[in-house]
Amino acid sequence: MRHADQRAAYETLLKQYLGPLQRLAYGYTREPSARDDLFQEIALALWTALPSFRGEASERTWLYRVAHNTAIRFTARRVRRAQHEYPDEGAVEPVSPGDPERSAIDSQQRARLWTAVHALPLPDRRLVMLHLEGLSAGEIESVTGLSAGSVATRLTRLRQKLAATIGKEQER
Repeated sequence: MRHADQRAAYETLLKQYLGPLQRLAYGYTREPSARDDLFQEIALALWTALPSFRGEASERTWLYRVAHNTAIRFTARRVRRAQHEYPDEGAVEPVSPGDPERSAIDSQQRARLWTAVHALPLPDRRLVMLHLEGLSAGEIESVTGLSAGSVATRLTRLRQKLAATIGKEQER
């Protein structure tokens, strides 16, 4: 792939998947500076891996595989550096513009969901984040290596677990 072609393809990918990649980074770490670092590492990994993209999987599946593998390595490095994460309770996902009252409700619901997702173990969090990005069980299989049936079963259990966690949170 020529450098100019690679650059154009890379810019198109980043433009198209900017929001999902930012949400993915948020799913792995809520700390703003770490989230920015992770996003930069994902962007670099995509640039590096782009020439080897053979089209055997969809562009979307390939992108998520690269991004999630990068995020897993990033997270493992952070865990090795520090035995525990520092709490960052003040971090809140950005709110989309629109009706202020609805945005406030949506923001609260998103905050509850993200809190519940962050409480999951990393392998479960990974499945939920891919599901929230709209990937099918088959696409998640391509990204994670788990069978589509296993993905579907685990997602059903995880949805129930998240609903129960969020329900308890709302009762408080």
